[in-house]
Amino acid sequence: MKIFKRAKIVPFLIFTAIFVGILATQIALNNFKLVAGPTTLESNRLAHLEHEYKTLKLTDQNGLNYEVAKSSAKIVIINFWAAWCSPCLEELPGLVQLQKKFTPGEVAIYGVNEDVEDQDKNITRIAKKYVVEFPIIPDRDSLIANKLFIANLPQTLIFKDGKLIDLIQGQKDFAAVEFIESLKSAIKH
Repeated sequence: MKIFKRAKIVPFLIFTAIFVGILATQIALNNFKLVAGPTTLESNRLAHLEHEYKTLKLTDQNGLNYEVAKSSAKIVIINFWAAWCSPCLEELPGLVQLQKKFTPGEVAIYGVNEDVEDQDKNITRIAKKYVVEFPIIPDRDSLIANKLFIANLPQTLIFKDGKLIDLIQGQKDFAAVEFIESLKSAIKH
């Protein structure tokens, strides 16, 4: 009779021990959340981009010069693109719409063109086709892209008061409500 009672208790004890172990593990994990921070390489790139931003001078196709850090805009967007890059051209209308949603004191946009062949012709054609009103900067010999470690297109750097707040690699819907709201929030804070 004693053996029969022990046989009923043993599975219950095993179940209880496993349950308590799982519960204790879950509590420990919830209390000690591991959050991955930026790697050393990412931190170094961030510091480099913010350093380069301070002295970045751009010259558009018409010869107008821009000292990006001296822009009156709270948010500065630098978009790298090329006429041969389909995702670049797909996101361009969103940038044009984005510019219309903000005043020059809120958001400044610079389009940096990375075409190698027929650069001036491509810039003129694309600017006319998409009715681009923000400055388009011909990046002759990819000097700007190399300085900012831009390796793929499209790529967009977003700065607020000289601090990099977003680095977008790949195509982005700049006209998306969520993105516009995030910029409005960044401008206010």
